Amino acid sequence: MTGLLAVWLFCIHTVPVFADRAFNDIEHSYAADAIEAMAAQGYVTGYQDGSFRPVQFISRQEWATIFAKTLKRTLNDKDVIAFRDVSPWALPYVQILQKENITKGISDQLFGATHNMTRQDMAVWYARYFGVSEDTRSAGISSFVDQFDISDYAQTSVWLMERLELIEGDTNHYFYPKKFVTRQDATLVAYRVWLGGDDLRERAKRLLESGNGAGTTNQLPSLPEPDKPVVDLAPEIRPQPVNPEIEEPERHSSKPKPPAPDPEPPAPDPKPPAPDPKPPAPDPKPPAPDPKPPVPDPKPPVPDPKPPVPDPKPPVPDPKPPDHSSDFVVDEVVIKAPELINQPETYPSYQLSFQLYKEGQPVSIPAASVTSVTYTFSDALGVFDEQGKIAHSENIPAADGMIPVELEVTIAKPYRVLKAQTKLIVKEKTPPPEAPNVIRSVYLATYTISQATTLDPAAWSMPYVFHNAKGEVIPPGSLPSDLKLRIEDSMGIFGEDGRIVNLHLIPAVNSVIPFKIEVESPSQGIHFISDAELTVVPGERKKQYFAVSIMLQGKGGSATTVDQIKQARQLLMDHFGPNLKVTWAMENPFVFEDTNRPQLKQALAYVDQYGDEIGILDGYANNLYEFPEWNLKMDEWLYMYRYNALNELHQGGTMGSPSVFESMDTDQYRKYLPKSLTSFTVNPEQAQWLKDHYKITSAMGWSATQYNANNMYGEGSPLMPYWSNKDNPIVPAQGLTDNSGIVFMNSVTIDPIGSRYTEGSSRWTLHPGDPYVNETDAAPQLYIAQQYLDNPYQRLNTVNYMSIILDINSFAQKHNLSQIWDNFVNHFPADREVEIVGVDGLKQIYQSSAGSNNDHSEFSLMFRGSGFKTAMDSNNSPANLRYLWTENASQRIILSKEDGDAAWSIIDFTDYTRSPVPKMPYGKKNSKVDVSYVTGRNFKLAPTASLTADEIQRVKDRLKEIYFAEEVKYQ
Repeated sequence: MTGLLAVWLFCIHTVPVFADRAFNDIEHSYAADAIEAMAAQGYVTGYQDGSFRPVQFISRQEWATIFAKTLKRTLNDKDVIAFRDVSPWALPYVQILQKENITKGISDQLFGATHNMTRQDMAVWYARYFGVSEDTRSAGISSFVDQFDISDYAQTSVWLMERLELIEGDTNHYFYPKKFVTRQDATLVAYRVWLGGDDLRERAKRLLESGNGAGTTNQLPSLPEPDKPVVDLAPEIRPQPVNPEIEEPERHSSKPKPPAPDPEPPAPDPKPPAPDPKPPAPDPKPPAPDPKPPVPDPKPPVPDPKPPVPDPKPPVPDPKPPDHSSDFVVDEVVIKAPELINQPETYPSYQLSFQLYKEGQPVSIPAASVTSVTYTFSDALGVFDEQGKIAHSENIPAADGMIPVELEVTIAKPYRVLKAQTKLIVKEKTPPPEAPNVIRSVYLATYTISQATTLDPAAWSMPYVFHNAKGEVIPPGSLPSDLKLRIEDSMGIFGEDGRIVNLHLIPAVNSVIPFKIEVESPSQGIHFISDAELTVVPGERKKQYFAVSIMLQGKGGSATTVDQIKQARQLLMDHFGPNLKVTWAMENPFVFEDTNRPQLKQALAYVDQYGDEIGILDGYANNLYEFPEWNLKMDEWLYMYRYNALNELHQGGTMGSPSVFESMDTDQYRKYLPKSLTSFTVNPEQAQWLKDHYKITSAMGWSATQYNANNMYGEGSPLMPYWSNKDNPIVPAQGLTDNSGIVFMNSVTIDPIGSRYTEGSSRWTLHPGDPYVNETDAAPQLYIAQQYLDNPYQRLNTVNYMSIILDINSFAQKHNLSQIWDNFVNHFPADREVEIVGVDGLKQIYQSSAGSNNDHSEFSLMFRGSGFKTAMDSNNSPANLRYLWTENASQRIILSKEDGDAAWSIIDFTDYTRSPVPKMPYGKKNSKVDVSYVTGRNFKLAPTASLTADEIQRVKDRLKEIYFAEEVKYQ
């Protein structure tokens, strides 16, 4: 058993015995009495279930709390920078240890709070408390067999703790520096340091002042670099858990004899370090006048090179020669007591011994003084004789009991009497070795999780690592076949299987997600629960696109000006950089006027310089013209655009002729052709005509959201770009047979207005250029945009985008609108990767991601109202409402939840797969006709309709696909 703290032997004081334990699981703990005493002082606490969990590993922040409490350290300096991963209950204790340079964390910002405490770090913390600093790194190294496994930064600390007789190795003198410490071990060492008081610091001071390690048995082959980083750089300080159920520490005894002479006898040698190995029982002192040792050796004692003492030679590293004078000066004695195991066959070989010190350095008895030193061991229970051998084994208490041992050493010249005390804990018989595949602890291979906006939940899984009783990793192939794991997560982020079930519940960066891991294996007879946590960290974001279509309209003195065009683009470039592209959408009257040639020339210059796009702007086309008249308007648009923008190509009398388009569809002029339609409504006939005559396959407008000309209305998808149905642009195509080959997008994604999904609320988001807003502050619009940018479902979406149509001429005439747009751009979050694109540019991005169909397209967005109310129809964006909008090619689902509600409500379910698709009528109509593809619970036709069992199942399936598992009211 390799526990560290069971062998930190502090040699004075007694431990009170409690009849009734304060905790329900420490009765068999070898540290039970220490735990009781420390709990009585308030230095350690248990758990709500009444347990102490003695064999659970202790974390760094838990140990910092006990360490600081025991030594009565409090923080007065409020300027200490707090580590960001320390729990609030541990923060003041960690800060004081940080202030006193006892611990410095694992980085500038992280303390490694939940990492397990290692054996060498335990030594480091106490050594720093005793006075070790970077300046004492040149001190000696320990005599442990595995000393080279000790990290450089811990070498001096382990050396000091060994010289103070506070640590020992196992029976083979291995220290195991990088293994973890349990709660019972930590409590025991804290208890002993608490009782040891300032005497320990004085001894450490003498050791550090007396040659800085000159009396050690070994020296480091090379000294550590003096400019080592001032953080705890233990390579084993990696993400580790707080784990339960580990075996008690290994049994320890005195170290074996090293190659050089050692003042301490080998462990099995029954002789104490005294001149007479077997003095007469009635007389505690050996006969002084007899110069000969009581052995049948005929040689006199002086010429005998090996007098009958355990080892008369001084330690090899001691530079001072042996003192052969009759005077023998020492100032301290320490009892050396090997572990006493409750195992009768070990009693005959058990032997107490002692070590003498002068000014903190171990001293051997010179040959000339062996007859002037006498000693006597005694104990209250009558277990040992005066020589430290077990005389009455029947008096040895049961396992975990204690034997108070005293020692008196008398030195004749100069006369001195030294005394020492210790508490010898009786250990249980060592159990047989446990199989290496028996699970005793579990932890996570990672201690971080990316924030929701950057996380792909399908690719993330909970990575577990299992340890056996020795702290060794159990290979996956050796784990029991009946192993069961269950996650208990009070935040609702993870399911019992450790998979993500509620993506949107992952908190902000630097937050901590606590949970528990339940481990069970009936074949191994194990069942325990371990605490764990994940820290939320930034991840790699998926790119966000912002499609911008700028309207150029009017004629004469009311037309959009060159300055307005320049100012509009410059404003975007000042914030987003020059590598952006926009669409210059021109209406028919604008391209007709030759006075607007400077504006056309400026737009074409931007096409050459930045790769901007030219588009057609055509308002409420269906409300103004019958189809033949609309065709004529489009022929006029292209003919006059070529005349005023590309006059060198003009041919009179060709309006309506295919030659107009063909003259521009060349390598030299193709980039100036219109690439998209910006409109409010458009019919299938109009969309098809543009595709056939002008090769336009992208449209942005309210046709993607709603159709509202002449009392006809309809609903489509305001969030997701999609290939439209050939019979109805507001319905996604379901296959090649009904695919129009045209991608539709909502023109104002951050303003899907006009639909009441919740009573009294229609404006969920706010357009930066809303004519019904009088304010000049864009805070509500920025709030909504931020929710798009921080949408937790970004990694699931085919394309993340916002889009907008800007009437810059109107902005110039209405001061508040111009101010809102300026404020919106200038305060747009600078730390988000957003690319400004034109309408056709966004279509190409979508096409590259989705292909030529809607089969795998999807978009989800969770957002909250801004709390802002407009002057139009009392439209408002309630701040106490949250919405989840999710859709793919098959359906659109909208949920809402008011703060305080126990469950989400379904406020919209639209099935895009039903047939026949309603064909949109063309021309002026005077009757109210719904042309949207409305099914299920639609907010307009049947806002409270019951969903069918099939529809409910589709909603459940879709919510599972987007990792949303909160409670939902389905009726």
